[in-house]
Amino acid sequence: MSSFGRGYSIFASTLADMTWPEVEAAGQANTPLLVPVAVIEQHGPHLPLATDTYGAHLLCTLIREHMDQRRTRVLIAPPFYYGLNSTTGMFPGSLVIKPETMAALLTEVLGNLASWGFRRQFIVNHHGDPEHNRVIVESILALRKQGIETTYLLGGMIQTFVDAAYQSTFKKPLPLQSEAVIRAGESERTREARLRLTRSRGPDVHAGERETSLILRWYPESVPAHVQLREIRPVPETLREFQEAEATGRWRELSPWGHIGDPAVASVENGELYELEAADMAAALHAYLAKSG
Repeated sequence: MSSFGRGYSIFASTLADMTWPEVEAAGQANTPLLVPVAVIEQHGPHLPLATDTYGAHLLCTLIREHMDQRRTRVLIAPPFYYGLNSTTGMFPGSLVIKPETMAALLTEVLGNLASWGFRRQFIVNHHGDPEHNRVIVESILALRKQGIETTYLLGGMIQTFVDAAYQSTFKKPLPLQSEAVIRAGESERTREARLRLTRSRGPDVHAGERETSLILRWYPESVPAHVQLREIRPVPETLREFQEAEATGRWRELSPWGHIGDPAVASVENGELYELEAADMAAALHAYLAKSG
């Protein structure tokens, strides 16, 4: 269904490429809106700082394509990329902002979108930092108190990592009621592909096999020409090593290049998982919209 290479612009296929009368008409029709949320953050010596932003944007564009097949129109907001980097701020390139700054900006942006008529908003996040996700939850709760139907759409690898990181840090599950979060289950097709295409044997947390495969398949033009992936050694050997380094602020001591995983085993084929997981997320979103009317 989807071709390799999505082009450089993260505004492609979003509201930012529409005229204001088109936006006004879509808002008046109460069109569901996907909201890509991510960060600008170091992703090792081999991936662009915008990797998470590309990932969030890609998921939204793929979800929209699947929704089109189901004859359900959804639109995409311009990506929000001023998220939190509470664990990687020691690296140049990782923007560091205060949680209250992110909360204020995200809430105001989503409030603007709601004022245009987009009151059914579905956040598609591509960043597992627990503090970052705490702010997302707080923003969702604040907006819902205003009668705005902001909902967290979680699926695939991101759902697994967000849940694990939040539980590890705050000792409780993501605190959202069922109506405020959509959890996309993994289809049998996606599970089979994940088992078949994944070659990593250790932790794959950041700029490892999965995210490197994302860029290789969908944004190959953003990989520096001088990078030799096969020369990048995996870090660390165990997930516990990473968790201890993250908790004590020693990420860069553990991984001087910034990656947590094994980029050397990445492949174009592994990047297919984004399309499969987007299909699972679209199915869950379609069911949610059908139920809520």
